[in-house]
Amino acid sequence: MMTCRVLKHACRDGMFALLKRNLKYSCQCSSRNPLGIDMIPDKWNHILFPNSSETVVDKEQLDNCVRRILSTLGSSAESDLKANLLGKSNDFTEETISDNKSRFDSIADAVAEKFPSLEGSNLDEHFKIIAQRYGDTYKKLLEKFSKFPLPPINQSWIFQPGWTKYGFQGEHPIAVDYPDDDTLILDVEVCVNAGKHPTIAVALSDTAWYSWCSKRLFNLRYHYTNKVDLDDLIPLGRKADDPERIIIGHNVGFDRTFVKEEYFLKSSRLRFWDTMSMHIAVCGLAGDQRVLFMAARKGNRTKASEEALEHTENSTKASNVLGFQNWKWLDVTSTNSLLEVHRFHCPNSELFVDKELRDLFLVGTMSDIREHFQSLMTYCATDVAATFEVFSILMDQFWQRFPHPVTFVGMLEMGTSYLPTNAKWQHYMTASDKTQRTFQNQVGALLQEKARQACNLLYNDRYKDDPWLWNENWDVGKEPKRITTFKRKTTETVSEYAKRVWDESMKKQNRKSMNRRLPAWYRNLLQNNVQLERWDEVEVFNVFPEISNNENAINLSAQMRLAFKLLRVHWNGYPLYFSDAYGWGYLVPGRTSNLSQFQEEQPGRYIVEENVVFPYKSVEAFVMLRRGKIDQPVYGSVTDGREVELRAMQWLDKGIHIDSTVQEYFFQRNQLTSMPEGTFSADRPENVNGIGPLNERVNLPGVWFYKLPHKDSPMSSVFNPLGKCMIPYIQNGDLQSDDPDNLRLITAFNSMCSYWKNNRDRIVPQMVVSLTCIQDACEIAPDDEISVILPRVVCVGTVTRRSVEPTWMTVSNPEPDRIGSELRGLIIAPNGYRFVGADVDSQELWIAALFSDSYGVKIHGSTPISWILLKGDKSKGTDQHSLTAKEMGVSRSQAKILNYGRIYGAGRPFATRLLKTFLPTLSDEHVKKMARKLYRKTKGSAVYLRELTEKGRTAVKLLKNEHNVDVMLYDGNFIKESDIGELLSVGNFEEEDVVSSKVRLWAGGSESDLFNALEKIARSPQPRTPILGCRISRALEPEVVNEDFLTSRINWVVQSSAVDYLHLMLVCMKWLCDTFSIEARFTISIHDEVRYLTKEDDMYRTALALQYTNLLTRAFFSFKTGLKSLPSSVAFFSKIDIDHVLRKEVDVDCITPSNPFGLTACYNIPFGESYSIEDIIKKAAHGFLKH
Repeated sequence: MMTCRVLKHACRDGMFALLKRNLKYSCQCSSRNPLGIDMIPDKWNHILFPNSSETVVDKEQLDNCVRRILSTLGSSAESDLKANLLGKSNDFTEETISDNKSRFDSIADAVAEKFPSLEGSNLDEHFKIIAQRYGDTYKKLLEKFSKFPLPPINQSWIFQPGWTKYGFQGEHPIAVDYPDDDTLILDVEVCVNAGKHPTIAVALSDTAWYSWCSKRLFNLRYHYTNKVDLDDLIPLGRKADDPERIIIGHNVGFDRTFVKEEYFLKSSRLRFWDTMSMHIAVCGLAGDQRVLFMAARKGNRTKASEEALEHTENSTKASNVLGFQNWKWLDVTSTNSLLEVHRFHCPNSELFVDKELRDLFLVGTMSDIREHFQSLMTYCATDVAATFEVFSILMDQFWQRFPHPVTFVGMLEMGTSYLPTNAKWQHYMTASDKTQRTFQNQVGALLQEKARQACNLLYNDRYKDDPWLWNENWDVGKEPKRITTFKRKTTETVSEYAKRVWDESMKKQNRKSMNRRLPAWYRNLLQNNVQLERWDEVEVFNVFPEISNNENAINLSAQMRLAFKLLRVHWNGYPLYFSDAYGWGYLVPGRTSNLSQFQEEQPGRYIVEENVVFPYKSVEAFVMLRRGKIDQPVYGSVTDGREVELRAMQWLDKGIHIDSTVQEYFFQRNQLTSMPEGTFSADRPENVNGIGPLNERVNLPGVWFYKLPHKDSPMSSVFNPLGKCMIPYIQNGDLQSDDPDNLRLITAFNSMCSYWKNNRDRIVPQMVVSLTCIQDACEIAPDDEISVILPRVVCVGTVTRRSVEPTWMTVSNPEPDRIGSELRGLIIAPNGYRFVGADVDSQELWIAALFSDSYGVKIHGSTPISWILLKGDKSKGTDQHSLTAKEMGVSRSQAKILNYGRIYGAGRPFATRLLKTFLPTLSDEHVKKMARKLYRKTKGSAVYLRELTEKGRTAVKLLKNEHNVDVMLYDGNFIKESDIGELLSVGNFEEEDVVSSKVRLWAGGSESDLFNALEKIARSPQPRTPILGCRISRALEPEVVNEDFLTSRINWVVQSSAVDYLHLMLVCMKWLCDTFSIEARFTISIHDEVRYLTKEDDMYRTALALQYTNLLTRAFFSFKTGLKSLPSSVAFFSKIDIDHVLRKEVDVDCITPSNPFGLTACYNIPFGESYSIEDIIKKAAHGFLKH
């Protein structure tokens, strides 16, 4: 960041003069800061930031802020500054000040008077006090439990239904209703082949072992069923006074779903603590690290491991040392399974965790469980003991690395997710399955017709001239000679016996005819139950038989390679061909250099292997028909810009990959890049630009082979031409079939089925438990239906501490062309309840912008990225995403991906790949230039600087005051190497007196301050989040990774801070609901959304509590980063949704192919409502949280 030298031509002279003249008046307006950012009313500021003095900023610093905003954002910033900072006129008078009141002035008094009092002298104390109130009891329970010695594992288990208690003092085992201890370690096992019900469980307290057995183990009449009732689950009891209790487990979210009381509508004080989450938070692996870790362990070469290496900045150096198997980070981490976590943290343990016994639960039956009951219970108990040892080791480490009580309580609350539904859930699954089958049958009918037509190519061996089907197996089989005897059954009459003999004889004759008439590739598709009729009546030229009207006559789908051959798919007139080495590509005729390598069977047909001929002339004729010309070959050295790419393709073509170690990968990569320039000789067509030619491993006579383009990289292969990444090419006509409508139809149907196909295996197995209206289970009318799903949440599922759950936390919004995408609309509030929630507006972008502001003058909007975030307007197209979209020529949603990817640390190659995907018609070179331009404008350019010492700062002031020499400063404390001489000239200084360490900073971009702030945290010896002080995983600390995985570490700073935000919200909402007796329970957090289930009587108070929670959380972030104020645009949620279902938008009817009439018509679910803060204030007793 430049703070001393004036940027030339940064803005128009008149505009800047106007800003300088009137900037001081903006401070007089209480609702705006010196940079024209609207702020919350002063009354609120005094409540949220008590005893905080106003930030004093040097006028020169403000001038520099304005210069940089104008220089990086240009005309969009200039017009907005002129209109909003200075008012409608050029003179900033008292009248114009009065026109610029905050939008919240109308509710300022109501909020100020009725806002709940902070519990402490400031926000920091407030959040610590309320978090300790809710977390201290649980923390003490865990600390106490971690200190007691692990008792010996019980060796004899009682085979009886329900709970059995085994005291440590040798007491006789007794049956109990449930363990009455306040702390337990629990492990539940399920016999998969018997349904979703829990089968056995073992628990450990500080007084006894416990075992639990399902009643289904004791009743042979039980059969497989997916229906789960409360009586099938494990009771843990609920006492009248509902004291704090805690259950510990490894991936405890799984075990929680089998606990009976967790399905009750009214929540309790029972909480769950996950040792897997502890491990991931303390020393988990980032995504790229996991790939490399597994490659190191197994010694395997994978595409993923090669790509992951591109994220290590120090990879080239690694090739010169010991190789990646000796990287330090490999020694401080492990994967997440209990076996690996226990092995890593407890290397001296005497426990033996035998995971082979687990297979009985996966493939065995209830009979197997009964037969091996003792050994399986001991296995389960061993898991409990291993979990205890891991927990005991990690407990102290966790407190040290995550000291703030909000983090602990937030993790506990994340483990209470709760999703209600009803009988409509089953209707949803049935409708989705049926709709998918309908579309698949239509595609199947089309492909079957194509297959029937293709069979006729057998006549006169016409298949040998087909550019697509020439290499299929066209052999016709011979029926083996065998004598079949038919014995009359004792129960058959003579006529029945005669009919059976006749039928079997005809079937045999039909089979003979089939083998004689049909090619092998078609016979392989036939289903076993297909009835073939009148084969002998089929003419020679029409070899296809009449088959009974059976939609599933042959097993042929659009995902099979044969389908694309039958559809005769081509790329811009070049027929498609599948290579085992490269996936799908296309054949370009015109190559003459290799024809002599093959024997010609007939003119234009060459033998490529036994009984297989390649129809070169047919391929050429097809291309001539489609393109009007045949490409000519070119030989000689490649000297243009494609040399490196072509050499890479040649090495790839020869099958040269990394071996079992990454060191070998580096060696070969270095060898590749060190090949002499101008020596690559390629046999290639003259005017074909594509990924190829790949002549070595796909050597067919007379043609070159090119790969289909993949969105990820040229090295990636396409294995499904109907995949999502190929749809743009189908839409623009690059990828076509003989009948373009057929390909578009199949693509459309395939797209419609893709969501359900990809997610069905996660959605259908959801454990949906019906609640019987017993006391405490549900509080609705007995006639009402209610079922509950408990998401199996891992509260810390990644190193960024994001929670993970495979279905609900990745759920998408409904799309009109996606079967089953109405999933969120099937989470339905019970009668008398509503969902209340909101989407945190630009959460991570605001956090990043806040860090950017805190890095400099500590005023909101003082850096370009922050200013455009706070002042930009989506409706006017002036927000960051809209501006990026306009500049790059992409949609706003696509620009959003580009912007967030960059902020998360992704580099230019990432942006290049995305732009190529978004704009497939542009050349590679053009999108590279676009990416360079985008990063130069946003991230800026890297400069390597020296940090000033105290004497250095003195020298800078002397130069300016006494010699009138301005030295360009970056970040106020760094200078270029070339300016050191200026400092040495003003005093008797040595270089080490005025400057110290060398650092890399970013300059000249709208986000340069942001990346400097993020990298400063990421490169610190012990990176911690600025808000709650949460420390990064040991596997990513600079001590063990040096300069590697910087992208992952930058990503961690932003996303882990976003997790701090969520934890603060959960704790604050709990405090407000408890303080004001609001009946609401946390439901789920999806992406940046948070949802609560509340009684209808409390829905407006819940909405107001959620708004106040956002205000307090945003203010706390500002407070912790040194900005003692808050912009009005981020103070509240833009809207609060109150709805009957969990959909993202209250006015979306969730119309999809499987729900064509919407939620209103099909499920009788009305639309929800959205309320602004002003609306909520009116609805909730004018700002009162009390009744």
